[in-house]
Amino acid sequence: MSNNKTAFFALIVILFAASCAKEGPTGPTGPAGPSYVGSVSGHVSLYDQYGSKVLVGLDSVKLLISGTTANIEPDNSGYYVYNYIATGEYNIIASDSGYGATNTNNFQFLSGTLNRDIGLSAIPSFSLTVTTAAGGGYDTVTVNCAADPNIRSVIVFVGSTPLVTNVPASFLLNYVKNIPANATKVPFYISAQELYDAGFASGSEVYYAVYSHSLNDASAYEDQTTGKTVYNAVNYPQIDSAIVP
Repeated sequence: MSNNKTAFFALIVILFAASCAKEGPTGPTGPAGPSYVGSVSGHVSLYDQYGSKVLVGLDSVKLLISGTTANIEPDNSGYYVYNYIATGEYNIIASDSGYGATNTNNFQFLSGTLNRDIGLSAIPSFSLTVTTAAGGGYDTVTVNCAADPNIRSVIVFVGSTPLVTNVPASFLLNYVKNIPANATKVPFYISAQELYDAGFASGSEVYYAVYSHSLNDASAYEDQTTGKTVYNAVNYPQIDSAIVP
């Protein structure tokens, strides 16, 4: 009888230990795929503040691809090529004096020749002033500027501190609006509900950073950290605040 009890308890211990054992691997991991060498090429386009193509100065753009240390420049038609690129994930940063820098983020290169075209927009040259007011269930942001026979653009970034800028981490909302030809005053109406949805409370202070913005901004790209759009084709902001209705 004693031997039977001993055997029974031994079986219980074994079953308990088996139930506590860590789960084994689900299966073997396959080998990494093959790596190839090829090229990444494309054309760079430049645009002025009105959204029209600029046909000169294309060969002054600086391009830097991740994993390398040397800038390359396109030819005078805007064509560029990176040779001896291995299979992998890459970014290209494009910049030029007077233009908003742009990134082509996290694109996959497998083999052969991959085409990646890049656009940059001029940083606008026109200046503006802004005034803000609250009332009637919305905030009004009024943009004042000199008349121009061409359509232009402004962008408003909305934040909870005076440090609001075009940097994605600093703003909660943003709005783009065109300035009609020859207009000198353009109002933005931002509803209280939009501000509530962004986390503002009625009676709190909201800050607006207003920039001159390149029309149809070709330099805009997605920020990988926040998922928001980065707008680099802007000039120095005018900042004002209002009370949330």
